[in-house]
Amino acid sequence: MLHFFLFFLFKLAFALGFDASSKSNVAVYWGQASAGSQETLASYCQSDDVDIVIISFLYSFPNPLGLDFSSACSSSFSDGLLHCEQIAKDIKTCQGLGKKVLLSMGGATGSYGFTSDSQAEEFADKLWNTFAGGSADERPFDDAVVDGFDFDIENSQPDGYVAMAKKLRQYFDSASKDYYLSAAPQCFYPDASVGDLLENANIDFAFVQFYNNYCNVDKQFNWDTWLNFAQNISPNSNIKLYLGLPGSSTAAGSGYISDLSVIKSTVQSISGSNNFGGIMLWDASQGFTNEVDGATYAAQMKKILSEDVTSASSSKSSSVAVSSSTSASSTSSASSVLTSGSFTPATLSSGTTYSTVSSWWSIPASSLVAASHVHGSQSATSDISTVLSGSTPQTLTSATGSATQPSAISTTQAVSSSSQIILSALVIPSSPSSSECSPSITSTAVNTLSSSSSSTASQSSTLSTTYTSSAVSASSQGAPVTNSKNFTTTLAPTTVPSYAPSTTSSVPSSSATGSWAHQRAKELNAQFAAGQLNGKSECQDGEITCSADGKIAICNYGSWVYTQCADGTTCFAYDNNDTVYTSCNFSYMKSSYV
Repeated sequence: MLHFFLFFLFKLAFALGFDASSKSNVAVYWGQASAGSQETLASYCQSDDVDIVIISFLYSFPNPLGLDFSSACSSSFSDGLLHCEQIAKDIKTCQGLGKKVLLSMGGATGSYGFTSDSQAEEFADKLWNTFAGGSADERPFDDAVVDGFDFDIENSQPDGYVAMAKKLRQYFDSASKDYYLSAAPQCFYPDASVGDLLENANIDFAFVQFYNNYCNVDKQFNWDTWLNFAQNISPNSNIKLYLGLPGSSTAAGSGYISDLSVIKSTVQSISGSNNFGGIMLWDASQGFTNEVDGATYAAQMKKILSEDVTSASSSKSSSVAVSSSTSASSTSSASSVLTSGSFTPATLSSGTTYSTVSSWWSIPASSLVAASHVHGSQSATSDISTVLSGSTPQTLTSATGSATQPSAISTTQAVSSSSQIILSALVIPSSPSSSECSPSITSTAVNTLSSSSSSTASQSSTLSTTYTSSAVSASSQGAPVTNSKNFTTTLAPTTVPSYAPSTTSSVPSSSATGSWAHQRAKELNAQFAAGQLNGKSECQDGEITCSADGKIAICNYGSWVYTQCADGTTCFAYDNNDTVYTSCNFSYMKSSYV
């Protein structure tokens, strides 16, 4: 009987224990009731779908301290600092259930920041004594001790946080319990507010916000930029990266993903790295009231992580595109993508037979760094000769078939952890002028993959792709008119040196100076410089533009939200491969587009 009881206690302790090294943790922010109302902190901790709760926010510091947890706490000390007895009890309840509770500092609104490192270090002392293992006359959570602190700094004032984090680490190292530090950067890299902190301090978790940004999962998803940071830049090589998502369609202006299959495939693609930690949701009130396919969104996230992380590829370089596929051989590191079609078997020069592929070809790529869109429905047949990098280069000598293009198809290129360039898609750049016409296109492409990079930041890799294609237009009667053209594009990997490079830089080159895309980029930049943003009186959620002073502006709930670009970058419009982009980019490039 005693043996059984001890075994039960062991199993219970194991079940309740928090595993910081896990790839299937779900972190939720709590306190702001962004859905309009929220349950108690303890109620969310009682769910098996939550592992970390980040209570938000400590919105004013260093002096005075200001806390806000919506309606969850209203009592205060005589000086106005909140005194939250129920939250204190809930923190202990959460910790008793094996959950970690972090206190988040900052937020989108508030008054916070430091004028010097010494001021930040002094505040670290105050933070430790007020919320963690120290002691103070006024403790908002009484004797409850949080498990660490989260830096959700969003005011583009990075000074002092490295010094503060290092001072907190000194306290943590001498404590009897585990403490954690986390940061919540925007997905564009480096983040203007916490970029310096992440690159120079030991941070345990990065809750990367892939929403309200141009680098959302469904846009120019740049997970591999963050993976490169984790593996090659972060002082903590074991830092855990979390895929930050909105908990519902009302939680953010853009970035919410209702299609669970997209999240499932994304997790399968990015969770191969040991730096993957799980999913972060903004916020608990949204993720637990939003139901998708019969379960809460938070529960669906936990289910996806529990089912798919273990089956993810163990490859060091993550995949970006999604769904099952067939690759040329075990030694090949590149393949092509086409969203819909059925292809006949083809034989590789090595003698390996290509089996029939339906629905998708895989993209074992590392990141999406560009996307050009083709609208309309087209049929296509092509002969492709592709040099695949591997231990033995192989050439696909014949591959023909027909396919239907979707309303938008992306051309992407990527960089693996070894800085190898992968061309992941063949895109037919032309589209019919009439949606009623479905012309046929025949094209031939020779895609050469090369890499000249090494582990040093001073070198970079370029990919030069030459297409010979037939551009198709449609007359009013629907009869296709074919015009042949040749063009070459040079694309760049996700990461490039932060300094102004030489003339051999792999920064994306613009389209021809007389092209419509280049002229449109110039027009947009003139519009931005005049302070006209999108040129309209209203904006649509997720729309991106630039302010006159170089900030990136993203429409959120019908209003513009401005974010300072990182050092050395500014916001402007630019073009590449007949596509116009608006984002933060290197400042020295702007002169080519004005």
